[in-house]
Amino acid sequence: MRPFIALFFFVTAHLTSYGQCSTVSVQISSSDTTYIQLYHAGFFNIPSGFANVCVWEVTTFSGEVIYRDTTSGNASEQGFVLFNHSVPLTDSMKASIVITNNPEGIICTMKDTLYWEETEVIPGAFIGNWAVLSGNGGTEEEITSTNIVSDLEEIEILPSLVHNYFSITGSRDAYRITILDMSGQIMASYNNVLNQDKVDVSYFPSGMYLILFRDEFNRHIGIKKMMKM
Repeated sequence: MRPFIALFFFVTAHLTSYGQCSTVSVQISSSDTTYIQLYHAGFFNIPSGFANVCVWEVTTFSGEVIYRDTTSGNASEQGFVLFNHSVPLTDSMKASIVITNNPEGIICTMKDTLYWEETEVIPGAFIGNWAVLSGNGGTEEEITSTNIVSDLEEIEILPSLVHNYFSITGSRDAYRITILDMSGQIMASYNNVLNQDKVDVSYFPSGMYLILFRDEFNRHIGIKKMMKM
């Protein structure tokens, strides 16, 4: 089957809603029976879009993870993901995109249902593609105040290149942290990491990781990268 390609245009009238999480949604830019390319316009529609960190997840309705990834960077790097799957055309999938934007102090969450849609082009002849059920805009959560944003700048991960352990220094006595690999998989979570405590990552494969910081009240502080050697 020839893939269906959807083109997205950003017109001047759209600027009236610029910066609103509600203008961002789960979209399908191309699909075939066994693959889907998802897209979101957060780079353009959220201020400081270059700072977006995007966590994508697609599951079956029974909870099986089909695809998970974390993206950032320019519009194409953060806004598009492509995955193959074996979900029957008679079933549907749940899709979510969570965009964290530290400079703006927000989390933008989009959730929707992916389903197989068939259109009758001429009597008795149908063309099918994966489609988004609702296309609703995202919901916005304020994740931090100005003083908490400044906390992120004060946090250091030492050493800069991590071998077996790293420690955290910052203005708070303790942090809640979650460590994810670059596919969005949670590697470890700790609810009370004190300043200069050693965190064991000796069992992690070498590579880049994201560390999500929250305060003692579980309020979002921000995200930093860690390189494991």
